[in-house]
Formats: sequence, structure tokens, C-alpha cells
Amino acid sequence: MPDEPTLGELSRRLDNNAAMLTQLVQRAEYAADQRLTERRFIELERDVDEVRRTLGDDIKAVRSALDAAAEKRTSNVKQAFYAGILPAVLVLAGIVVQIWLAARGG
Repeated sequence: MPDEPTLGELSRRLDNNAAMLTQLVQRAEYAADQRLTERRFIELERDVDEVRRTLGDDIKAVRSALDAAAEKRTSNVKQAFYAGILPAVLVLAGIVVQIWLAARGG
């Protein structure tokens, strides 16, 4: 009988097995946990998609605003040229011509 375990050893093994069985997760619990985890991932994917769409819309709005600002700057440069610089050059050219005519005729 030396190969057979003693009663004390059998008792310890049974206690260990009982402790391990209490730690095991039942199939129903595991399936419920998996469904919950899957639901959370689906919710996270929806949230990420919503944020992605919102950021895409915001990026489009910023690009549109930048394009409008660039167009406005271009039109401001054109307005400054036609309303300020060009008339000033023409007035200076007129003054130079008058001085030249006065110096030549006088």
C-alpha cells in the first residue's frame, strides 16, 4: 500500500479541488461576461465613429474658414492696390509731368 495516498493526503487534494471549483467561472457567467464586453466594444466603436465624424466636420469648417480668410486677404490686397497705390502712382506721375512741363516751358 505504499503507492496509495493516505486519508490526510486525499482530504487535502479534495479541499484543493473544491477551492479550485469555486474559482471556476460557469459557462453562463462566462457567456454573460462576453456579451457585456462585446456590448461595451460596440458602444466604444459608436463613440469613436461619432468623434471621427465630428472631427471631420470640424476640419471641413476650419478649412472653409481658412479658404474664406485667404480669399478675403487677396481681395484686400487688390482693393488696396486699386484704391490706394494705383491712384497715388498716377497722382505722382501727374505731378512729375507738370513739373517737367513747367520746367520746359518756363
